[in-house]
Amino acid sequence: MFFLVQSVVVVVGAIIHVFLDRKPDRRTARRVVELFMVWVIAGGGLMAIAAGLAHIGPNSDATAEDIGYTQSMFQWEIGWADIAIGVAGFLCIWKRDGWLTCAVTVLAISYSGDAIGHVMQYVAHDNTAPNNIWAIPSDIIQPLAAIALLVAYRRLSRSPRSTIASNGGTGSPSPAQPVAA
Repeated sequence: MFFLVQSVVVVVGAIIHVFLDRKPDRRTARRVVELFMVWVIAGGGLMAIAAGLAHIGPNSDATAEDIGYTQSMFQWEIGWADIAIGVAGFLCIWKRDGWLTCAVTVLAISYSGDAIGHVMQYVAHDNTAPNNIWAIPSDIIQPLAAIALLVAYRRLSRSPRSTIASNGGTGSPSPAQPVAA
């Protein structure tokens, strides 16, 4: 359920943000992609922090059991890794530029490795624990979405066509906008 809630919150939050956005460049392809990317990275970051706290908190035994494991030192380490990924992603609300690339890179490496581990546990050990199985789609889709959105955002940021709607249709680049979400 955790993974489904995360996906719904991120998508619905991004859609609402797009419709409520009051920036001068709202509704441009670049801005829409930017907002979705921030929601995937920052919204997913908040969920990563929550997951990390579940791994290191007072109910960490139950968290381990839901994944099909017993508690160990590795759970403590993955908890802090999740928190670090989450903080880097969450800071993308205020920081863009290199932060986005860094957050997407860290997320993609960590979650892709997680996905491989969950698949290996399922195939090799028949681990059908709910949070082992349900982590697989999230650990694959979130990094792929983040990478695709980052690539699109970088391409649209270079394209003069992405600024047409925000500058009266002249086709010339508009002045730099603040990057706050």
